[in-house]
Amino acid sequence: MNDVSQYLVEFDGTVTLTPARRRALTLIAFGEFVDGYDLIAIGGALLMLRPLFNLTPAETGFLGAVAFFGAAVGLFAVGEIADRFGRRNVFVYTFWLFIVLSLLSAVVSNYTELLIVRSLMGVAIGADIAASITFLAEVAPTRSRGGWTGAMPQIAWTLGAFLSLAVALWLYTWLGEGSWRWLLGLGALPALVIILGRQALPESPRWLLSQGRVQEAEESMRLLGIPASALMHSASTEKAAQGSYLDIFKQPHTSRALLAIIIISVAPLMSPASVVAPYVLKYVGLLGTTASLKGSMFIWVGGFVGSIIAFATIDRIGRLTSTVIACWGCAISLVLLVQWVENPVLFISVYIMLGVLTWFGASSFWTLPTELLPTHLRARAQGVGNGLCRTVIGLTVWIIPWSVATFGFPVTFYILAAAAVLLGCYALTGLRFEPMGRTLSEEPAPRSTSHGTAPVNRSTATMQAKP
Repeated sequence: MNDVSQYLVEFDGTVTLTPARRRALTLIAFGEFVDGYDLIAIGGALLMLRPLFNLTPAETGFLGAVAFFGAAVGLFAVGEIADRFGRRNVFVYTFWLFIVLSLLSAVVSNYTELLIVRSLMGVAIGADIAASITFLAEVAPTRSRGGWTGAMPQIAWTLGAFLSLAVALWLYTWLGEGSWRWLLGLGALPALVIILGRQALPESPRWLLSQGRVQEAEESMRLLGIPASALMHSASTEKAAQGSYLDIFKQPHTSRALLAIIIISVAPLMSPASVVAPYVLKYVGLLGTTASLKGSMFIWVGGFVGSIIAFATIDRIGRLTSTVIACWGCAISLVLLVQWVENPVLFISVYIMLGVLTWFGASSFWTLPTELLPTHLRARAQGVGNGLCRTVIGLTVWIIPWSVATFGFPVTFYILAAAAVLLGCYALTGLRFEPMGRTLSEEPAPRSTSHGTAPVNRSTATMQAKP
């Protein structure tokens, strides 16, 4: 076993987090609070913008979706940068860009200007995700990596989403139709608080080691409150690992890369419980603007509960098992929504359960690209997987208002339910690649043998692994 592998085993095997390491994980995870606030704030704003700008259903959907398309661009573009030049610079500078764009979104004068600013905000959000989720996986210990990398960002996301709707409701009550400017502009405040804390964070020590920058990795560990072994100096001459987007899909990564990317990119079809929730509640559930915002707030309470459940269970039952449960649960909920559309109490209740299941599942499948690919491809894999995810979310947000108006609510939601059932079946086929309990230094080869499921030989796996 080389010194770097031994060092990473000790790093990953930590049970008790130092205060500095816990602070780093929390500051990175809560970047998703800003993401949740912004992407759901536009859902509330659409209720005011549609009559103000005289928007068609297609224009309404596209305005809600454009930030997701921008996020896909940011994810695809910055995954390469984060793997080549590090995680820290990306998740610091993109937040400053987001702050500027948030303020600009509050002063636009027409639909086109808002569309452009929203698309650029999406790029900044996507760039942050590519770097920050990768950083979380690389800094979190093995035993709680699923909770920190998957569930904690979703907890932060749902809190941001809930706050955005609460702010939207409060502003709408006091300022009426013009409150959308304040709603969008206020997103700069939590971003500013988070970026001030992120300024002091070090680079990912695992990425530094993969680049042969051992002394900097030691300093990073010191800043995280964990002493580094002097034996790492023997690895200072190791050649930095290189890669490309195509390498993600080459052997030996092909099967697990496809598993991770297909699941994360198709999963948004199983639940229209995000940006379009206020729209569906108002124009399908026939609720007023205030009631739609209140109902959507309860949906995000459900999302928060689902994320908390995932934080407690994801490192016990596994990422893929959780994904299957979420997919099939969402399918049942989507069918029940169609059956109970004319009963407001039952309709909102099932929508809340859909929120619970959606964010329980998201806490699981978000971790897959970062856990199943090696360090030099990890941010690229997150960029491709989450980039496709954001593209599908954007298409869903854009198309659902049009589909409901064209084909009807039942047909639209039955199609989404069918997609959820199929995705759950596909996730079952990948159980052999379950990353739970494995260090990031281990080769995530199938767990099963000809005699059934075999335990992982961590010593052997680690000896063969590269950082």
